[in-house]
Parts: sequence; structure tokens; C-alpha cells
Amino acid sequence: MHSDPDALTGTTSCSRLLLIEPDEAVAAALSRGLRRYGWTVNFVHTAMAGLQLKVEWAPHVVLLALELPDMAVGRLVARLVEQDGCSILVLTGSDEDDLGRAILAWGAHDVIGKPIRARDLAARILAVQRRLGQLAPVPDLLR
Repeated sequence: MHSDPDALTGTTSCSRLLLIEPDEAVAAALSRGLRRYGWTVNFVHTAMAGLQLKVEWAPHVVLLALELPDMAVGRLVARLVEQDGCSILVLTGSDEDDLGRAILAWGAHDVIGKPIRARDLAARILAVQRRLGQLAPVPDLLR
């Protein structure tokens, strides 16, 4: 697990984001970019580590890669939905429409194509949080 020094101290805004991404370089780049827009980011590389941290840390947003080494994305999304209490977004490099529809049917709140700029990703996360009634601060850089 990789995190900000203050990541586990909690916050009153909806700004805790759990990133489940097997690629270290991608995870580091996404984390850096999202931190610039106000999120406290923890990232892990496997679904099982993500499920454990979801329970321990109670993130407001879970952002996960389509392909993980230890669990199919559909199963992971279903387990996250069972736990409730957060926005679930899936990052995919696939442009297959059927797959995107399936991910949404499993319970994800959005499917986002890669590559994506941090600013655009931050805007998509905020849009999901608004739709779900979560009160997320709008980072100044997005205004």
C-alpha cells in the first residue's frame, strides 16, 4: 500500500480516494495528479488489498483498473457494491461498448477510458459524487 502521510487520518469532506491499479507507474502518476486536485489518495495493486483497505479506510471513491491480477473486475465491483458507501469508477483501455455496459450493470457508477488527463478524471469523479449526493469540494484548479 502506498499513501500520503496524512491519508489515514480521515477528513470531513468526500475526498478519500482508493486507487486499485496493478501498474506502479500508472498508479503513481494518477495519484500525483488527483492529489493536485484535492483528493487524499491511497493506492494498492490487487483487488484483495483494495477490499481490505476499503473496509479499514472507508474511501469516498474507489477508482479501479479493468484488469487486476487476482480478481475479475465484475466480481470486484459486486463486492464493493455489497460494502456500499462509495463511488465506484472503472478505468479501461477498451473501447468495447458491451464491456462498458456490463461494468455499469455490475454496479459501477462510471466507466472511464484511458488515457485520461488528471484534470478530466477529477471532473468525472466530481460529477459522479454530485449525482450520488456526496458533497465533494470543487478544486480551484477545476473552476
